[in-house]
Amino acid sequence: MLIALAYISSTIPWKGHRSPRNVFNVTQQRLVTSENTMKAGHLPIYNTLTKERDQLQTSYSSLSKEREQLQTSYNNLTKERDQLQTCNKYGTCPQDWIRSCCSCYYISTDEKTWDGSRKDCQVRGANLVIINSREEQALIKAFNKKAWFGLTDIEVEGTWRWVDGTPLTTSYWNKGEPNDLQGEDCALVDNTQKDPVVAWNDVPCNLKNGWICERQLC
Repeated sequence: MLIALAYISSTIPWKGHRSPRNVFNVTQQRLVTSENTMKAGHLPIYNTLTKERDQLQTSYSSLSKEREQLQTSYNNLTKERDQLQTCNKYGTCPQDWIRSCCSCYYISTDEKTWDGSRKDCQVRGANLVIINSREEQALIKAFNKKAWFGLTDIEVEGTWRWVDGTPLTTSYWNKGEPNDLQGEDCALVDNTQKDPVVAWNDVPCNLKNGWICERQLC
């Protein structure tokens, strides 16, 4: 229709200035002005809603993360509870051993080579201690004894493994260790360091030191 009006206005002479073309132009201008006014009026509302949406999304993400963390903590506590119940079922540690959670620890009063220490642990129905966590490392360090534990790279140089064959994943080496000075293939807890998580040295396996055995209850 607007095209038709434009065509008529161009072919028919009109008196005055309010020809169909003028009416068309004025109407179109008013429509554009009205549209811009509506957009300008709704822009603050749109921006506010967008901001609120983003804030809600952020809050939702934070709550989801907290929920996952709580679920993880709950699962860990449940696992620890079940382990303790199982450990209690299996009895107590031998005399002169120290119990912590689900393990019994024997602190030697003698000194042997790393291999000799491991054999002594095996005779006792145990093995050289495997340190599985920061908490266990702190416990071993609290015994305040320079001692062998169950870690070696004697099979493949530079590839440290525990006595059960599992690879080392989390370590607590002293600064600059392990350095394999003079063929050092066995790990020793250093009781001279104050920091409990900076406490391992690699030393020659044929040296004689104390040792710590571990027997798991479950």
